[in-house]
Amino acid sequence: MQLLKRQRINPIYGKKKIKKSSIFVLLMLLYPVLQFLIMWLFVNINSILLSFKTMVRGELQFVKIDNLFANFANFFDSLKQDKVKEMLLASSAYLVVSCFVTLPISLIFSYFIFKKIAGAGFFKAIFYLPSILPLVVLTLVYKLTLSKDGLLGPLFNSLGVSGLFVGDSAKWMVWLFCIWAGIGYDVILLTSGMSRIPKEILESCKMDGIPPIKEFIKIVIPLTWPTITTLFIFGMMSVFNVYLQPFFLTSGQYQTMTIGLKIYQESGGAALNSPATLGLVCSLIGAPIICSVRYGLNKMYGDVSF
Repeated sequence: MQLLKRQRINPIYGKKKIKKSSIFVLLMLLYPVLQFLIMWLFVNINSILLSFKTMVRGELQFVKIDNLFANFANFFDSLKQDKVKEMLLASSAYLVVSCFVTLPISLIFSYFIFKKIAGAGFFKAIFYLPSILPLVVLTLVYKLTLSKDGLLGPLFNSLGVSGLFVGDSAKWMVWLFCIWAGIGYDVILLTSGMSRIPKEILESCKMDGIPPIKEFIKIVIPLTWPTITTLFIFGMMSVFNVYLQPFFLTSGQYQTMTIGLKIYQESGGAALNSPATLGLVCSLIGAPIICSVRYGLNKMYGDVSF
């Protein structure tokens, strides 16, 4: 009889437990949804609306329903212009700089620091130092040091280099700055990810006589893959969010104008519909690509919990 009573009561308790679990899950999902609605949609709702407005007699007004996507049509027509092509090419270069130059260099440095080479803590602080200083200070020091009248100016003058921040060399100097300033941030995150690797795995590799290069490729990289994936995604987003570096170093001249800098400069004018349209198009195109790449990277190595 007691067993039958328990069998009759248990389903009720099970339903209550499922109901409570559903409420808990909904409450936990409520926070990220509110975060998205407040921090993205609410903040950007005006920008979205601006992309459907046009300038009429010095005032922004909504376009007519039969010409609703006029701003988007104008944007895609502008892709034929050489300046726009140049801007898109300059912006895309930061994907290569961040994902295929800065990240691999940071991985190598992080591994050496992780292996506790002599002065590892000192080098870790040196790498991270550029990330501590404000960007405006860092770019100012960088430019004053390498300009023709700067600290290393006489050296460059003796080598016949008149100016590094003008002409064809300007974009290289901006890329070099992004690599130098970005390594420290990546190193901190990568060394933190590597420090979570169990010591038993590394001791087993040592006992089996696995060389460091094989340990780095076969053990360290797969076990820190989530961190590498995150940094790779951040590097992809630099196509859209790099604007202060070229602004402070070259003012966007000499083929260094980026999408982010274009939006930043045009946002101070009256025709706000143009930068709003550019930003919305970049979001609509960039978000699916970034999500797809993230999905593919996560599939490369299985999840490892330790």
